[in-house]
Amino acid sequence: MISNYVKFLRCTLRLQVSRTLILVVGSSFIAGCGSVGPLSVEYQRTNYNTAIVRTNEEQLLLNLVRLRYRDTPFFLSVTNITSRFNLNVNGSAKVPNLAGNDIDQSVSLAAGGSFTESPTIVYSPVTGEQFIRDILSPIPPGNIALLAQSGWSIERIMLLCVQALNNLFNAPSASGPTPGYAPQYQEFSQFAAMLRDLQRARAIEIGTVENGNAVLRFFPNAELTEQINQVKSILGMSAETNELITSQIREYDGAWMRTRSPIGVMQFIAQSIEVPEEHYQSGIVTRTLNDDGTPFEWRDVTGGVVSISSRKQEPDNAFLSVRYRDWWFYIPDSDLNSKTTFSMLSMLIAMQSGRIQNTAVINTISLD
Repeated sequence: MISNYVKFLRCTLRLQVSRTLILVVGSSFIAGCGSVGPLSVEYQRTNYNTAIVRTNEEQLLLNLVRLRYRDTPFFLSVTNITSRFNLNVNGSAKVPNLAGNDIDQSVSLAAGGSFTESPTIVYSPVTGEQFIRDILSPIPPGNIALLAQSGWSIERIMLLCVQALNNLFNAPSASGPTPGYAPQYQEFSQFAAMLRDLQRARAIEIGTVENGNAVLRFFPNAELTEQINQVKSILGMSAETNELITSQIREYDGAWMRTRSPIGVMQFIAQSIEVPEEHYQSGIVTRTLNDDGTPFEWRDVTGGVVSISSRKQEPDNAFLSVRYRDWWFYIPDSDLNSKTTFSMLSMLIAMQSGRIQNTAVINTISLD
């Protein structure tokens, strides 16, 4: 009788121990999962950020290629991402040989769980009247001044954003679909390079006046007096004058500066795309010709700031690449010059279209 009672106590104690162990292991597992939330933010936020930036840049490159082929560009924005995280926890314990006499007998434990993510991604087309107006409107001189004062090369800014300054013309026809005739650009390119030399020496600055017009300010520099006077002469300034205010509208007299629109900058960059010869032969893309009928080389115009290559096979070590019309168009990762221009283009579009509202949801994808 006493022996049976002792066995009962041992079994009860063993079960109590197993329950305690299960609770300890289970609570430890759940407590460990308390750090899952912060870890998921640390891991997933970086992944989403990287994916959105990369696909935005690929979309922009694709639209540049479309423009070169006179196809319609289209912008699709990721407007919302919602992720739902689910955590399932389970555990079990097994106490073998409950009828045994050894209270220190081992206890078999098992614990497990699953962690799943269910993201919902919302895509919207970037369209509407405001978007069209913003992307077609000339870049304000204030934005150009802001870029120059932020450290961007004035040469790059002028070549990309300005299509005419007084009697200097920077391939204005390149702001639209690829023209059939060669543009005027040589004098402007040389002038922009001279401005870069003065910028490095802090002898020139671009600003704006109260009405929004741009102003070029020159600062005396004994070592660069000849270059400064040369630039002033090109602009029709006297050697004693150190400021030139330019109107945004061309007048019969007086200084003026016409800027490109964001879509005009895109068109200008699109001219740099290396088009496969077979596409010229098939007539699906415009070939620009010199006066003597020979092919014009667009890289003479755009090569100082950007170059987009093409090849039949997918490129290796590309910063960006997209496939279009069975060819790959890409920017090599080592082409820092083109990467810098691409970064400026993205910034210009963001600055110009800051008021854009996405007008309609095109698709919502729930990845359960």
